[in-house]
Amino acid sequence: MKEFFENYGLYKAFVLHKEYTAGGNKFVIPTDFVGQTFEYKCEKEDAFRTFEIELELSYEPYYGIMYNLSDEFIVDGKLNHTFKAICRCKSCKKYHVEFQLHVYSNDVITKDLKRMSRPISNAPAPPPPKIKPDIFIEKIGALPKIEITPNKLITNYFDRESNKWYYKGINALAQNFGIGALAYFRRIVEKELIHIIESIKLLPDSHNAEIQKLLDKHKENPKVSTIYDNIFQHLPNSLKVLGDNPIKLLYNQTSEGLHSLKESESLEKASKILVLLEFVIKKINEERSEIKDLKDIVKGLK
Repeated sequence: MKEFFENYGLYKAFVLHKEYTAGGNKFVIPTDFVGQTFEYKCEKEDAFRTFEIELELSYEPYYGIMYNLSDEFIVDGKLNHTFKAICRCKSCKKYHVEFQLHVYSNDVITKDLKRMSRPISNAPAPPPPKIKPDIFIEKIGALPKIEITPNKLITNYFDRESNKWYYKGINALAQNFGIGALAYFRRIVEKELIHIIESIKLLPDSHNAEIQKLLDKHKENPKVSTIYDNIFQHLPNSLKVLGDNPIKLLYNQTSEGLHSLKESESLEKASKILVLLEFVIKKINEERSEIKDLKDIVKGLK
């Protein structure tokens, strides 16, 4: 639940329950969410604070007594309702954000899974319902608008232009705009991949001379993908842990036609590119920091 409130943007479904059993789970009806906490940015204090969920005043009479799935939460047999969650900063007590939430099931939901009563005839009683639907939640509105905070490790690595694309990309992803997010991340990969390789070359566990040869050949003919195909064996061990070539994987994302993908496919691909891109840059930063720390230690011992 914390993951959903802290990191999910609009229209991105979060699984609340797998194979829901009536009466056995929380987070199904609005009052279940009251008092839950998560970390979020308080604009008044300009810091991340603990936020607590409350509901609109109209729900207060139901606090502590609304336990069951009444008909108002069921549409055509499925769980399907929306409500507003007011999330207030526990530190300043004043700043709050509002999320319009949609809770729904992927199949018909029963209020209980008890065996149905035996009919008057001699026929055997029917078996208990087997349907155990999954239940999801998504944000369908937010006030103020959701904006994702960029990863400082990434922004410190990129220049101004790439950071502009990165910021637009992660916020497009947060709004579930897959094609837009994918377009921004592909621009970053196209522009930054050689820069990333040059950074990798300087890491102590890299094959510096061999990577430089690949860079020289690439400068002679930038359209040839030789450098991406052949660099894996020369990478530091920290970038080989995936068992596959992360540089080639990133490069391959720039070759597929953007408009050949559906929105859902673009969304999934954009999410994966972002994770892989951040992983590579994080590893570069970690090894750079380790080198600096060791140099400082050596200097202090002289």
